[in-house]
Amino acid sequence: MKILIKNRLFVILCLHRSGSSATAGVLNYLGIHMGDHLLGENSSNPKGHFENIEFIKLNEELLKEYGGSWKKPPNISKLNFSEDQRKRNRINEFIKKNQRPIWGLKDPRFMLTFPLWKEQLEQFAKVTYIFLHRPFLESVYSLSHRDRISKRKSEKILKPYLRNKNTFRKQLEKEKADLIDVTFLELLSQPEEFVSKINRRLGLKENANLEKVRCFIDKRLKKF
Repeated sequence: MKILIKNRLFVILCLHRSGSSATAGVLNYLGIHMGDHLLGENSSNPKGHFENIEFIKLNEELLKEYGGSWKKPPNISKLNFSEDQRKRNRINEFIKKNQRPIWGLKDPRFMLTFPLWKEQLEQFAKVTYIFLHRPFLESVYSLSHRDRISKRKSEKILKPYLRNKNTFRKQLEKEKADLIDVTFLELLSQPEEFVSKINRRLGLKENANLEKVRCFIDKRLKKF
């Protein structure tokens, strides 16, 4: 019998404007492959997003097919594709193409599409779920500022993300999944603990590549 050796996957689960680009950047500097083609830097993320462009595109397509978008989240109860082999095939194709021995995924839209991905990701990989936390109002203000929309509209967009994050966190904890919790502020001010947790899962010394992480992190990027 052929034994399937799973690769190691780190998945970030977060809201928009919660520090996910900084977190994904840290993973990148710790040697985790975040994708061949990454979304580049812009005025709101001058150091880059560290998001796999193909992953973003597929999540956007899935949301659209369920009548939603990143700023109009569909009802999570509708995200059931057990009878839709075409969607399963597209996700499988992405995983087979993008998986590496050690890799990572980050896209806040994933907080809306996670139920479509979970089973198949866990079939291919040993997954560590990284839950990134930031005070909700900070994310609201940051999104409002970036997109020049009202705080009320920003809050309406982000509430389903927060609700889903809490739901998924409880579900995965019940399943005894491998979880890491980190706050944006902790990551910026004291990255050592997060770096240590990742390195232990990689079988490396706890401070491996810590100096690279310190050089990457810039506290001035936190504006709210």
